[in-house]
Amino acid sequence: MASGVSNKLTGQVGEHLVSAVLGTLGYYASPYSGNVPGFDVTAVHSESLKSFPVQVKASTKGALVQSSIDKWCDHSIGEDNYQTMGPLKPLKHPNLVWVLVRLGDSGISGARFFICTERDIQEKIVARYSAFMERHDYRRPGGGASPQAILNIKDVAEFENNWSVLPDYQADVGLA
Repeated sequence: MASGVSNKLTGQVGEHLVSAVLGTLGYYASPYSGNVPGFDVTAVHSESLKSFPVQVKASTKGALVQSSIDKWCDHSIGEDNYQTMGPLKPLKHPNLVWVLVRLGDSGISGARFFICTERDIQEKIVARYSAFMERHDYRRPGGGASPQAILNIKDVAEFENNWSVLPDYQADVGLA
């Protein structure tokens, strides 16, 4: 299991790497290194000066996103650990930009980026969790009652290098 220090360093590397890539795409970007709830980086388009927050999730292996399912939809665990899934919860910031970063074994040179909105994350994580629970008759294998939900690379593959989600993104601007 990864240590707390290792996780913090991975997050810090991810935030700074996203800030650097945003710079190559024409945005001024600054990370907050975990000091602001709800987002990790502020980006400002260099021409329009339109600013927006960015949520960054970085990992070196395993899941790109780990969250409790009840953050995303109505959910309950009843008798015999039977789980019930309800409607999606309203999001405060459905268009919040999320950048998921998979750092490579060789460090930042092999990093992969998956860019989408918070609404996309909600839809993907609820769909994955619902499919998993349906396969197991809405009970966790082994009798557990965990509401833990995840997203892996295959769940968000369609968002790889999807920088067009960014406000004022210019398609002819690219990584050098």
